[in-house]
Amino acid sequence: MCDGRSRKQRTTSRGDTVRPLSPIRFSLPACRPQAALLALTLGAAPGAAWAQSAVQLWGGVDLGVRHVGNDAGSQTRMQSGNNYTSRLAVTGSEDLGGGLKASFWLEGTVNATGGAFGTGASIWDRRSTLSLSGPFGELRLGRDYTPLFRAFAATDVFGYVGAAGMGTLYNATASTPVARAFGSGATTVARANGAVQYYTPRSLGGFYLNAMLAHASGGPEAADFHFRGVRAGYAAGPLDVSAHAGSTRIEATGKHFKVYGLAGVYTGGQAKLTLGAVRMDYLNARQTNYTLGVDWRVGAGQVRAAYHYVDQSGFAADGSSTRGNDAHVLGLGYVHNLSKRTALYGTAAFVHNQGKARFAVPGGLAGAAAGTGSRGFEVGVRHMF
Repeated sequence: MCDGRSRKQRTTSRGDTVRPLSPIRFSLPACRPQAALLALTLGAAPGAAWAQSAVQLWGGVDLGVRHVGNDAGSQTRMQSGNNYTSRLAVTGSEDLGGGLKASFWLEGTVNATGGAFGTGASIWDRRSTLSLSGPFGELRLGRDYTPLFRAFAATDVFGYVGAAGMGTLYNATASTPVARAFGSGATTVARANGAVQYYTPRSLGGFYLNAMLAHASGGPEAADFHFRGVRAGYAAGPLDVSAHAGSTRIEATGKHFKVYGLAGVYTGGQAKLTLGAVRMDYLNARQTNYTLGVDWRVGAGQVRAAYHYVDQSGFAADGSSTRGNDAHVLGLGYVHNLSKRTALYGTAAFVHNQGKARFAVPGGLAGAAAGTGSRGFEVGVRHMF
């Protein structure tokens, strides 16, 4: 029978999600039939190298009901991934000897409401990477989170998902710099295709660095930009602090979408406190996001609260001023763990816009007037495997 180790889900200083709990493990020769079946499923014939490899199949399913109200009315519907993005992942590694290890990571979104896998033309839309690691650190190739996203998303106690997730602050419908740089297309706010990354080894006394170069091609990301980004930080004991900076050259204009920020996470006892600031610039448009969050463990539950302030300045594409088009976002939530794998959750979110700001709780009706607010709540269940 294949070995399965019980693991508690966590996030490393590199931003990688450790596979939750007891993933299905395939290892030849002990699990030769399963490994062969997995290889055929992935469209690859099993070879001799599999004999020294371990492959894991893991993921999670999250379904809930979300109600959102705004100036245009209210809407209630089932949503996938409110507390944890529903996903399916296949990961594996091979010990090459001499401290070297080769590994791969294929992870795709699952829309559990209808059963669709992946987004658009990409199956492994969340991550598809191949890595070589050793005493020198890690060289990682392929589609992945940017170093900038790993930094500021770590300050979101709601995990960048759901009604109260930080994604509201980076929506192109409301964010002037994002809208002017990327329009309605995909952005480099979270991920980039065709990336080359480097991670420093974990033996630097708590100091770490992650750098990325990317020229996207195909997939859900547009192919008209070049991305450069770096994150440097220090993680020791309960504290993890970092600074990040990056630039995306938009080929259509020859201009750069720039992001700078600071992030801090303190985990002590049963509580986690987060603090962050991110500034985005494109042409003469600017937006700065400030974040404060707390995650408090109480028995089998987790109480979460987050506050975000959005400060916009500069000008929109039509030349109108965006100064004063600011927003306050408040999120409150509770997660009750029924087991190490399964949890129930409830979240409430409130957005208060100023001026002509259009930030909104996701999942609401379109057509709300500028400057009006929105509110939403969701309840659901999450199961990991």
